[in-house]
Amino acid sequence: MYKPGFTLWYNVSDLERTMEFYTEQLGFEKYSFDKENGMGSVHTNTKDCYIGFSEAEKIIPSTAAAVMEVENIDAAVKKLTEKGIVFNGDVSIIPGYVKLITFKDPDGHDLELSQTL
Repeated sequence: MYKPGFTLWYNVSDLERTMEFYTEQLGFEKYSFDKENGMGSVHTNTKDCYIGFSEAEKIIPSTAAAVMEVENIDAAVKKLTEKGIVFNGDVSIIPGYVKLITFKDPDGHDLELSQTL
Protein backbone atom coordinates (compact mmCIF):
# COMPACT_ATOMS: atom_id res chain seq x y z
CA MET A 1 0.00 0.00 0.00
CA TYR A 2 2.75 2.51 0.95
CA LYS A 3 5.56 3.54 -1.32
CA PRO A 4 9.10 3.68 0.09
CA GLY A 5 10.04 7.01 1.58
CA PHE A 6 9.21 9.37 4.38
CA THR A 7 8.79 13.14 4.73
CA LEU A 8 8.63 15.18 7.92
CA TRP A 9 7.03 18.60 7.56
CA TYR A 10 7.58 21.58 9.87
CA ASN A 11 6.08 25.06 10.05
CA VAL A 12 8.89 27.63 10.24
CA SER A 13 9.10 31.38 10.78
CA ASP A 14 11.87 32.12 8.26
CA LEU A 15 12.25 29.73 5.32
CA GLU A 16 15.64 31.05 4.19
CA ARG A 17 17.13 30.77 7.69
CA THR A 18 15.71 27.25 8.03
CA MET A 19 17.06 26.12 4.66
CA GLU A 20 20.49 27.49 5.58
CA PHE A 21 20.42 25.62 8.90
CA TYR A 22 19.50 22.28 7.35
CA THR A 23 21.90 22.60 4.39
CA GLU A 24 24.88 24.61 5.65
CA GLN A 25 24.94 23.46 9.26
CA LEU A 26 23.49 19.94 9.08
CA GLY A 27 24.79 19.19 5.58
CA PHE A 28 21.57 18.02 3.92
CA GLU A 29 20.93 18.64 0.22
CA LYS A 30 18.40 21.28 -0.89
CA TYR A 31 15.61 19.47 -2.70
CA SER A 32 13.15 22.31 -3.33
CA PHE A 33 12.83 26.00 -2.56
CA ASP A 34 9.80 28.15 -3.44
CA LYS A 35 10.31 31.50 -1.74
CA GLU A 36 7.15 32.98 -3.28
CA ASN A 37 4.94 30.32 -1.67
CA GLY A 38 7.09 29.96 1.46
CA MET A 39 7.90 26.29 1.00
CA GLY A 40 11.08 24.28 0.75
CA SER A 41 12.58 20.90 1.53
CA VAL A 42 15.85 19.07 2.01
CA HIS A 43 16.86 15.54 1.13
CA THR A 44 18.51 13.75 4.01
CA ASN A 45 21.26 11.21 3.48
CA THR A 46 18.61 8.46 3.67
CA LYS A 47 17.09 7.38 0.35
CA ASP A 48 13.60 8.82 -0.15
CA CYS A 49 13.65 10.64 3.22
CA TYR A 50 12.96 14.39 3.19
CA ILE A 51 12.28 17.21 5.63
CA GLY A 52 9.88 19.87 4.33
CA PHE A 53 9.11 23.36 5.55
CA SER A 54 6.23 25.84 5.24
CA GLU A 55 6.50 29.43 6.40
CA ALA A 56 3.85 30.29 8.96
CA GLU A 57 3.07 33.18 11.26
CA LYS A 58 2.52 31.03 14.35
CA ILE A 59 5.06 28.32 15.13
CA ILE A 60 4.45 25.58 17.66
CA PRO A 61 7.74 23.67 17.94
CA SER A 62 7.47 19.94 17.48
CA THR A 63 8.56 17.91 20.49
CA ALA A 64 8.58 14.68 18.49
CA ALA A 65 12.27 14.53 17.61
CA ALA A 66 13.51 13.73 14.13
CA VAL A 67 16.28 11.23 14.94
CA MET A 68 19.32 10.98 12.70
CA GLU A 69 21.53 7.91 13.02
CA VAL A 70 25.28 8.60 13.00
CA GLU A 71 28.26 6.25 12.92
CA ASN A 72 30.19 8.06 15.66
CA ILE A 73 28.20 10.41 17.87
CA ASP A 74 31.24 12.05 19.45
CA ALA A 75 32.73 12.92 16.05
CA ALA A 76 29.32 14.16 14.80
CA VAL A 77 28.84 16.37 17.88
CA LYS A 78 32.32 17.84 17.41
CA LYS A 79 31.74 18.57 13.71
CA LEU A 80 28.27 20.07 14.23
CA THR A 81 29.43 22.15 17.20
CA GLU A 82 32.11 23.62 14.93
CA LYS A 83 29.27 24.57 12.53
CA GLY A 84 27.39 26.40 15.28
CA ILE A 85 24.96 23.74 16.49
CA VAL A 86 24.20 24.06 20.21
CA PHE A 87 23.36 20.77 21.92
CA ASN A 88 21.04 20.34 24.90
CA GLY A 89 23.51 18.89 27.40
CA ASP A 90 25.78 15.90 27.00
CA VAL A 91 25.52 12.57 25.21
CA SER A 92 23.21 10.16 27.07
CA ILE A 93 24.02 6.46 27.01
CA ILE A 94 21.60 3.57 27.33
CA PRO A 95 24.11 0.74 27.92
CA GLY A 96 24.13 -1.94 25.25
CA TYR A 97 21.58 -0.04 23.16
CA VAL A 98 22.23 3.55 22.08
CA LYS A 99 23.95 6.91 22.60
CA LEU A 100 21.75 10.02 22.14
CA ILE A 101 22.03 13.79 22.13
CA THR A 102 19.40 16.40 21.32
CA PHE A 103 19.38 19.88 19.81
CA LYS A 104 16.88 22.23 18.21
CA ASP A 105 16.46 23.87 14.83
CA PRO A 106 16.01 27.67 14.60
CA ASP A 107 12.27 27.41 15.38
CA GLY A 108 12.73 25.09 18.34
CA HIS A 109 11.79 21.80 16.66
CA ASP A 110 13.49 18.91 18.47
CA LEU A 111 16.21 17.01 16.62
CA GLU A 112 18.37 14.16 17.87
CA LEU A 113 21.51 12.27 16.95
CA SER A 114 21.63 8.54 17.69
CA GLN A 115 24.45 6.00 17.61
CA THR A 116 23.42 2.37 17.95
CA LEU A 117 25.75 0.42 20.22
